[in-house]
Order: sequence, then structure tokens, then C-alpha cells
Amino acid sequence: MQHPANADGGDATPQILSIEDVTDDSVGGKAYGLFRLQSMGLSVPPAFVIRNARAGQYPDGLESASRALGENPLAVRSSAQGEDGAEDSFAGQYETVLNVNGHEALLSAIDDCVNSLQSDRARHYQSRREGLDASMNIVVQRMVNARCAGVVFTADPVSARRDLLIVDAVNGLGEALVSGEATPDHYALDDSDNVIKQALAGETPVLSDQELALIARQARQAQAHEGQPLDLEWAIDQSGELFWLQARPITTLPADLNEFDTPLPRPDDVLTISNVSEMMPGAVSPLTGSFTGWSIDYGLQHMQVAVGAREKISPQWQVTAWNFGHLFLNLTGNIVMSSGVLGSTPEQTAQTLCGRPVPELKALPPQPFLRRVINTVRLFHYALTAPKVVDRFDQEVAAFAVAHLPDANGMMAELQTRAAFYEHAMAVHIQSSALSGFLSAIVENMVASQSNHATPEEQAEAVRLLAGANGVESAEMLVELDALVDRIAEQEDAREQFCSVDAPSALSWLRDHPVISPLFSQFLAGHGHRGYRELCMRDPAWAEDPESLVQSMQAGARARLSGAGTRQAHHGEINLDSLSRGLQWILPRAHNAVRRREHTKSHLVTVAHRFKLAFAHLGALLVEEGALPDADLVYFFAFNELPDFVQSRDPDMVARAQRRRDALPFQQRFNFPEICVGRAMPLQEQTASTEDGKLVGRPASGGIVTGTARVAHTLDEAAALQPGEILVTPITDIGWTPYFSMIAGLVTDLGSAVSHGAVIAREYGLPCVVNSRVGTRVITTGDRLKLDGDTGVVEIL
Repeated sequence: MQHPANADGGDATPQILSIEDVTDDSVGGKAYGLFRLQSMGLSVPPAFVIRNARAGQYPDGLESASRALGENPLAVRSSAQGEDGAEDSFAGQYETVLNVNGHEALLSAIDDCVNSLQSDRARHYQSRREGLDASMNIVVQRMVNARCAGVVFTADPVSARRDLLIVDAVNGLGEALVSGEATPDHYALDDSDNVIKQALAGETPVLSDQELALIARQARQAQAHEGQPLDLEWAIDQSGELFWLQARPITTLPADLNEFDTPLPRPDDVLTISNVSEMMPGAVSPLTGSFTGWSIDYGLQHMQVAVGAREKISPQWQVTAWNFGHLFLNLTGNIVMSSGVLGSTPEQTAQTLCGRPVPELKALPPQPFLRRVINTVRLFHYALTAPKVVDRFDQEVAAFAVAHLPDANGMMAELQTRAAFYEHAMAVHIQSSALSGFLSAIVENMVASQSNHATPEEQAEAVRLLAGANGVESAEMLVELDALVDRIAEQEDAREQFCSVDAPSALSWLRDHPVISPLFSQFLAGHGHRGYRELCMRDPAWAEDPESLVQSMQAGARARLSGAGTRQAHHGEINLDSLSRGLQWILPRAHNAVRRREHTKSHLVTVAHRFKLAFAHLGALLVEEGALPDADLVYFFAFNELPDFVQSRDPDMVARAQRRRDALPFQQRFNFPEICVGRAMPLQEQTASTEDGKLVGRPASGGIVTGTARVAHTLDEAAALQPGEILVTPITDIGWTPYFSMIAGLVTDLGSAVSHGAVIAREYGLPCVVNSRVGTRVITTGDRLKLDGDTGVVEIL
């Protein structure tokens, strides 16, 4: 809260205050910051404050007060109302005068600072803050004879990470840094004060390790005292003493990027972005994290409880994690199952979820032998009853609906009543997936004649056998989509009216064309609930926003009209008579399990879609009732916060939601290693490299192809795909599917043989390598690649 500059307003007489006499920010943020620093016990150069400074009108005792600061030159700095405050910094808007010697020079410096209040740049900046009384106060401070100086941010103002501390240091005075005249040494320190990034301006560092550690320690002390991230200026004098010159809040930060981080059950738990990033790539909103993220954890815990590996479902996240806005699988939480049953190992879990061994993953202490025997029987029962559970689920989904009620309170109550069904849907899908994964692992082990040690060739053969399943819903969708794009390409006006226009115009053509419109409507009626990040509550499905689908259809139609070869989805025939008796028995059951898994996935997405529409309706009602300025903000409340907000309509909660929305783009920029031990931390930007130009991943679909790379991290980037290119991407989900008919091959950073991209690549007969780990970082668009889907090798030619 800001206080009035002085009860006397513009007629107030200039007055000298000692730093100790400053008790609030009525003399400006800069003066108040010095008082706060001094009250923390930090070293601050001697100073005094002129309240209500006036040009040509000076306070009594000014000369004696300046003499008391010593023989050193003085710094005269503005400390206007609102400057260096919590809402705005006013950085550089007002005058600072350094190296002031003598009384006349001091008077001139005071006038310069006061007059800067009326400068054009300052008045423009002031206009942003309605009602601000920008009265001028001035800090007069003894200058430090600085050997070096700089700034420290207790949160990174660029990445918005509050777990990082940033130090910039230059030789001499800090003004050379502020003005941009000198390039500083730059350091980034983590929350344990380890230097994780260092960029020196010269050959010799400005700061010693001890000085850097001291600056970091005292800056964190100041932040803890103030309870908010700070921007501080410091200087080290010729004797090596550290002084603090300024402190102000960092005014540009969004909400805390780690606000919703979930604690790990064990400090050294092993996390992975594999698998879960296929369902939910990138950062998610608070509503999606608390609703979908928790439901995934619930479903996995439900499986462990069902087989006896876990006593009960914990309300704390156990099998997944949420850090920096991103969702992760907790591999250690997943191998609770291995410790509770016979024949399950951490190696199997790693192969299933990550497509490769994870040496960091260590076994948990096993349950007693008899308990594991009983649990193993329960596991078989859990897996083998999946078909009956799925049949019953068909009826449950058909009967499930979320009513769209006319007021926000009623709508919130409806959502709370129906929310448990989402957890149930997740549990059913995980049970269905468990049987599919179980049987797929048996197929690979039978092909390899040993457990978890298949060669790349044996992995490729197991993949070929598993790809023989027909009637898979996601694959049937591909057949329908290919047929639709074929019909589009047959229309006489398709080239000009569909392929050569922007996506909104192409969508209008689709909806108005007498031949195509009913076909397009039929496709959306069957598959409109699908889309990119289809379990995200904020991202619309194709039915509500089909533009990304239309962009991919345009690319496919252009490829057909240009005469470039395109592929059709198909199912390779498997000759069962050529297989061993064991494979002849298990393979049809594995195919049924694959079909069932995709069937429950489609049901899960249907349920998620109904909740998406319901949350969108709630957001619209809250806008209509004047509680939210825009409906999108509903996604920036956690699910358990929404009932309180719908009741209270608290404006502070709205402001917090807006700051969270501001935080999401920062979170989206983060990339993470595939495997993290302990809390997941973003990767530092660095150039990845590979020896001899070869990457080795996991073969997921056989064949060898040579072609041009197209690196795409997003669907917008994928829209630039040209026919016959090899797509290189972190991961794919159903939203990428329409591009598969025109690419020559696929390389993903993450994934396994049962990942979306692997499954769809096999449907199209595309060579595919998953789990390359660094493909998008070492390959660039335009590179010539040789992709070997039989061995998992990708060579940059």
C-alpha cells in the first residue's frame, strides 16, 4: 500500500530524514528499500533522504548532512512515489547523478533529479498508473569506491524461474552495466547456490567464488526477509567489503512457475517425460493439471491397489508428478508394482514406459514372498477381467453426460458430482492398457526367447507381429481420413479454393461444398472429440476448432494434386502357421488387447471431451455473471479452487488466475531430460551433438528410407511439411495423424513401440525410430537422413 507523499501536498517543505527515520514507502521505493536493507543487517553506504524535494528550494541542514557522509563523492538518486515499487520500477525514467563533489554540485544534482519528474519520458511512463502522485524524494548517498559492482536478481527475470538467482558483475561502477556500456560476467545459480551457467566477459572473472557465494547468500537473505523476489544493486569496494545500494521488487514476474509442483514420495524418485508426454506434451494449465493429471495418478494407484501392491489410494501424487507446469511419470512410483508381485522387474517397467533400460531406476524393497504370490494371482485376475470391465464401460460411457445448467453455481455442483467418473474412466483405460502391455511384452520375449534382452532385430520382428491387429479405432480413423482427402483432391476447385488459401477459408470451403460438406460432417461426427492434447481441458477438440485438422488435410491434398506419392493406412497380414505354437496362441490375444486399449482410449477422450465442453460452459457463465473478464481464465484455477471462487467471486483470485496465465508461456519454453532423478529440472540450453552423425533409438516400424528432414516441435511447424520428408519431432499424438500419409519416415525423441507415432507409422508402413532422445536437437530441417527402422539407427548424411 502506498501512502501520500505529505499531508501538505504541493506546498510541503523539503525535509531531511535519516535512513533510520524512513518507516514506509511515502518517500519512494528507493529510500524505503535502503531502510529495509539496513534493517536486515546488510551493509549500506551512509545516506540520507530529502522528502518533498524542490528545485531551488533546499532543506535546512543540507550542507552539514552531506559533510557527515564523509569525503567521498556522493550519489544523488531519485526516489519518487511509485518508483522501485511492487507494481512498476520506473527504471531509468528519473535522473541519477554520480560523483558529486562539493555543495554547489550537490544543489545542481538535486535540481536535475527534481526536474526529471517532468521529463517527457517520465510523464509518459506515469500515465500508465492512473492516480499516481509522483512526488519527488531524493536519496543522497556516499559513493562506494568500487572495485566491481553489479546487480543480482533473486529470480530470473527472463525465464521467470524463481529457483534461479542471476548475478551480473562488471569492474568499476555499476552504472556501466546499467547503461549498457560494459558487458558483464553473467552467472546463474540454482537454489543450492551451485553455478549452473557462467558467461565471462573477459579471460579473468570479476568475482571470486567466495564473493559470488556471499552475494548470493545475502541476496537470498533479503528475499526471505521481504517475502518476494528482488532486484538488488551491489558494489564491492577496494578493501573487499560488500555494500548494497538498492533493492526493489521484480515487477515483471508472472505467477510462481512452481506453484503447483507436487512433492515426491521419495527424494530420489526417478521421473520420465516418456509416455505421459504423448498424452500431454508441454506445460498444462492449473485446471488440466489438477483434473487430468490427478486422474492419471488415481488410475495408476487404482491398479496398484487392485493387485495388492499398494494398501490404498493416497491423496498425494504417487505415480506421476507435476513440475514447472509439466506432467511426468514417476518411474519409482510405478515399480511399486514390481516390489509387490512375482516376475515383474524395474527393467520391464522401463522397457514398457520408456522403450529402453533406465539404469537410474533401482528396485524397491520387495514385499514378503507369500504376499507377492497372492498379489500375482490378483494381477492375473486384474488383467484377465479387463475385457468384462471394458464391456461394462461401453454402457457407462453411453449413459454418461455432464448437464449444461443455466447458472455458474449449479454448473459447478454438476461438475463436482460428475468428476469421479473421469477418475473411473482413467482407471478402466489403464486396466485395459495393462493387459495390452503385458501381452505385448510376452510376444517380444517369445520372439527373443529370453526376457527383456531382445536385439533390435528381435524388437523389430515383435513390432511387425503386433502391427497385424486390424479393427483398431485409431487406424480406422486414418482410413476414413485418407478417403476424405482423396475425395477433396478429386474436386475441380480444390487446388484454388482449398489448397491455396488459409485454413479458415479452407474450412469454409469444406463446410459449403455440396460433395465434401456431408463427408466432412460425417468424419467430425465420428471423430470430432479427438484432437491435439486431447486430454487437456483447455485445448479444443476438432469439433470445436478444426483448423489444425484442416491444415493437415490441405497438406495432404496438395501432395496428391502435385503427383507426389502418398501412403494409405493398411494392416500387414500375419501368417500364423509360420509361427511357434506359443506365438500362434498369444498373438491373437495380444491383437485383441491392442484393439481394446485403443477402444478405451477413445472412450476416455470422449469423457474428457464432455468435461471440456462443461468447463467451457462454466467459463462462459462466469463471464455472463460478471465474475470473470474472459472465459479462458477458468482454466487457470485448480479444480479444487473453483467451488470457492464460484461462491465468493473473489477479485484477488481472478488476479491470481491472470498471473498464472501469464506464467504458462514461460513454462511452455522448458524442455526436460528424458530421465530425472529427484525433482525434474529444465534443461539448460546447449548444443547437442552425436558422434559420427548417427543416432540410435528404438526400432518401431521396419524399413529403410533416405530423405530430407523436417523438424517440427508443434503442429504449426508441421504445416510446412512437404511430401516425402522425414518428420523429426519430440512426440506425436492423434493431432499429428493426418500428416502420416505424406511423410517418408518418422523419428521421435521419446516413445516406445506402443507409442502413438509407432502404432500409426506401422499402419502406414513408414520406417520409424522412436526414443532417439536428441533427434530434434541434432537434426535440422533440410538435413539428408538415412532412417533404418529395422535397427533403430538414424544417420545424418
